[in-house]
Amino acid sequence: MPTTSKTIPARVPRTPRRFKIKRDTIAVQQADLLLRVRAREGLSRVDLARTMNLAPSTVGIYVDHLVEEGFLSEARGPARDFGRPPTLLALNPRAGRFIGVDFEARNIMAIAVDFSQRPLKQFHDRISAAEPVESILRKIEHAIEVVGAGDDRDILAIGAGVPGVIDPVKGVALSYKHIKGWENVPLVSRLTKRFGVPVFVENTIRTMALAELWFGQGHGLRNFICLCMRSGLGAGIIIDGQVYRGADNRAGEIGDWPCSLAPANGAGKAPAGRLFTRLEEIASLQSLRDRLTGPARPQANSQDAPDAEATLESLLHAAVAGDKVVLGFLDRVAQAFGLVLNQLNCAFNPEKIILAGAFTAFGERFLRPLEQSLSAFAPPGGAPVVVNSELGSFNGAIGAAALAVHEWKPVPP
Repeated sequence: MPTTSKTIPARVPRTPRRFKIKRDTIAVQQADLLLRVRAREGLSRVDLARTMNLAPSTVGIYVDHLVEEGFLSEARGPARDFGRPPTLLALNPRAGRFIGVDFEARNIMAIAVDFSQRPLKQFHDRISAAEPVESILRKIEHAIEVVGAGDDRDILAIGAGVPGVIDPVKGVALSYKHIKGWENVPLVSRLTKRFGVPVFVENTIRTMALAELWFGQGHGLRNFICLCMRSGLGAGIIIDGQVYRGADNRAGEIGDWPCSLAPANGAGKAPAGRLFTRLEEIASLQSLRDRLTGPARPQANSQDAPDAEATLESLLHAAVAGDKVVLGFLDRVAQAFGLVLNQLNCAFNPEKIILAGAFTAFGERFLRPLEQSLSAFAPPGGAPVVVNSELGSFNGAIGAAALAVHEWKPVPP
């Protein structure tokens, strides 16, 4: 019989693109491994292989690399009745730092955390009314510099909570009506060039929601809404444990939500061309400033036009003193929020609604009338559970730092 030759296909050389895809896949898996260790203390290599649905040998290679790079450490677990005690994994707080910065029309907050997300240093700066965009950007950079100074650990990534509408893919802040000229700001490229590390951006109310999800009142929940009241209003929506952004990253922009209540100016009719008053005209720091500078203004601490913090402090003091004008104002805000929160409840059916920002300072003086309003507007299914955030004024910065932690990926071998 004639001998037939078998054609052996030529070996396809590994191209740089295929190599990059493999490295990216490894980076994603190693980042996922670190997140699992963050979420649950006391994991072993066997636990990780099981939960990640990977071969134990593959997980072993990843763990060896992360231990060698100093990101993880291993130690023997407690003794047990049978077999050897497991070797448990832990994050190394000395492996590096992450920085979160969060800002709105009047304030900049920044915080640095170590690799295990323990706070190291925080910084607060003020933004004046009508301050130029370039000056604000320099203040943001300065805030990052301040919390990043005095520590020899590398800064691994920066997270930024940005107010208004953003493009998180391009890293551009598109618009924010409370800062004049804040349009199409290339924030990621600027901060990346300045600090030389990966930079991740998210809408500031969503960073607050992330802070609640990982550290606060939303920890352990899959579906909740974080409602923030600062210069403007926004809702951070968590669905099935993930931030909901919407088609154009505009989900949660509820400041323009129409309310069927009397207009904020008390004129008995809505402004020309509109049938309803916008929610932001009723309940925001700007409405607080308007209240203190209006004819029914309670006594403020200064003869000058009050800023946001002075306004809040003055209203808080007046509320504690039983000022009828201020308490009536809070009742009005509670009515508006009772209507809006029930609409959010009907749309998303959250397990909880978390209040963050200015009105949390009023505690029960705001929550009580809000709960009454919720009951009045509630559908047959009942009113949602509403609580105050317990993370304080740096909650947005904490969430921005956590954003950096969760988006950062180690360099694979």
